[in-house]
This record gives sequence, C-alpha cells and structure tokens, in this order.
Amino acid sequence: MDRDRMVEVGVALVSRFGAKALSLTSVARHAGVARATAYRMFGGREALVSAIVSHERERLRVELTGWAADEPDVAERVRKRVIGSLGYIRDHQALQYVLRNEPEEVVRSLVTVEGAGGPSLIDLIVDSAMEDITDDETAVIHPNPRAGIEYMVRTVYSCMLVPSSSMSDEEIADMVVRAVIR
Repeated sequence: MDRDRMVEVGVALVSRFGAKALSLTSVARHAGVARATAYRMFGGREALVSAIVSHERERLRVELTGWAADEPDVAERVRKRVIGSLGYIRDHQALQYVLRNEPEEVVRSLVTVEGAGGPSLIDLIVDSAMEDITDDETAVIHPNPRAGIEYMVRTVYSCMLVPSSSMSDEEIADMVVRAVIR
C-alpha cells in the first residue's frame, strides 16, 4: 500500500469519526495494513496529519486551477474560484464533519499563533495559490497579488466558519472581485 492511499484512508476516517479520533493505528486497520507499516510510512500522527493537509491543499489547488482554466477575464476567474471554493468547502465531508463536531480543530489551523513554529492554513493556501498566479492576474490584483489572494482566502474561510449569510455565493464572489481587482 502506498502513502497516498493511506492518506486517502485518513481523510475518509476524518469524514466518519473526526480529526481527534485519527490515529495511525486506525488508518492501518482500515487500510488493511500492519500498524508497523503505517508507522514506517509516517513515523507518527503529526506526520500523518501533515500529509493529509498537504494532500487536501494540492486537491484544492488543482480545483482552483480547473474552475477558471478557460476563462480569459481575470475578474471572472476570481469570481469562479470564490464560488467554486465555497461549494468545495460545503461538499467536503471531512471538513464538514470537523466543522460540526470539532470546530476548534479548524480554528486552530487557521489562526497564526506567535511562536507556534509553523504557518497557518491560510498562509499555506495563499502560498499554493501564488504558485499558479498568471501575469495578467499579477497585473490587476490589488493591492498586490499576495494581499489580494490572502483577502480571497480569508473571505472564503470566514464563510466556512459562519456559513449562514444573507448573501449568495455569487454576491460574495462579486464583492471579493470588487475588493481585489483594479
């Protein structure tokens, strides 16, 4: 069994039992491999969680690219990515389980704590998005590409944490476009 398959099993377990219940032993059992194999692959729970976050971040990156791949207009690209991200979050079973039952786990990953030693999830997503930014996007995202992308990510995650809104996804996306495109 390869490492990617173990990560997928880990995501599936989070969808059913939450992040707090995730362990290498449970991943090994559900994947049908020896516990020692799981420990050889990951070394510990933290490495498994890190691998899951990396896997999910890459999945999101692929989706972000795909949602607007054929769109020539930068503003419409941003709009499609915001709308896609909001839907993606709502449809993500593991994330929804954790939001409903263990919201502190999500908040902990989003908040940057001084001296914590690592970037927040927001920083990681912004870094991923920066890898794929195009020249035409760089030219019009305000006040600068990194800040504009960070604003988009923060807006989407605030909608994730407080999903009820008087605004539709389209209205939220339109407001983000007006805020970051010049």
